[in-house]
Amino acid sequence: GCQHGCIYCDSRSSCYQMDHAFEDIAVKENALELLEAALKSRRKPCMIGTGSMSDPYMPLERDLELTRKSLELIGKHGFGVTLLTKSDRVLRDLDILQKINEKSKAVVQMTLTTHDDVLCRILEPNVSTTFQRYEALKEFQSAGIPTVVWLSPLVPFLNDTPENVLGILDCCADAGVKGIINFG
Repeated sequence: GCQHGCIYCDSRSSCYQMDHAFEDIAVKENALELLEAALKSRRKPCMIGTGSMSDPYMPLERDLELTRKSLELIGKHGFGVTLLTKSDRVLRDLDILQKINEKSKAVVQMTLTTHDDVLCRILEPNVSTTFQRYEALKEFQSAGIPTVVWLSPLVPFLNDTPENVLGILDCCADAGVKGIINFG
């Protein structure tokens, strides 16, 4: 599950057959042990990705710190990592991401849906504002961590205006992002 409450979230789809409300978070209590066992069993390090179905920096992460502890394990075993988030809480783990990036590769990916923070609060009620995410992207750029922006979704008549798209692209250029992904 995820606590962000984004109105366009496809992870809530019935095709995933979750047996509880999506906002009701189920925490895998042995996640760190499972991760470490999986990392130890790999012959060669690769990139570990997280954030596709639920955000690794939802509000609950402040207390649990599972993402931080997972990053420590990933770094300990020499793997790279890519994080997809809508939260500037990812800055908390900048120190670990820098260490991973020195040995392997760390990439921070941010979804930017709208350049308008008022619309952001409607579409994505429990995430960092676009401006906060933009500021985080700049900090990662300054720290030498590559960043990618997901410019999605573009919802007809809400955020598909030239002003919105150009505003996001200006933020991306100013923050020095290395790539932009859009799924229309």
